[in-house]
Amino acid sequence: MIAAFIFFLHIVAAIYAFTVNKKESIGEGFLAVAFVGIIFAVGWTIATMFTNFLFSFEFFDKWYWQPLDSRIWLSVRKEINRDAISLLVLTGSEIIFYYFYFFTNKESNNDKKN
Repeated sequence: MIAAFIFFLHIVAAIYAFTVNKKESIGEGFLAVAFVGIIFAVGWTIATMFTNFLFSFEFFDKWYWQPLDSRIWLSVRKEINRDAISLLVLTGSEIIFYYFYFFTNKESNNDKKN
């Protein structure tokens, strides 16, 4: 469920990038979507390498097979795995990157025009 939500956020971000850059030309919109896709693919690979380095398979194996009584912790344990953690790391870093790429760049261009 966490992974599906993160994929949904990336689809929303791609649609936002398309609509913002479509104003200049339709090609710019498709280029922005391709840029978001490339950043997602490369970033997920790097985040997965980082997550695999920090969280070993033995760590998750012990954590997964530990007996738990709470249904909440059982569902959390099923949702949180290395892929979900790497997607969360990726999303956090992308939020910072896209903030500087999409929002601060537009503001500095508006200052130059005036």
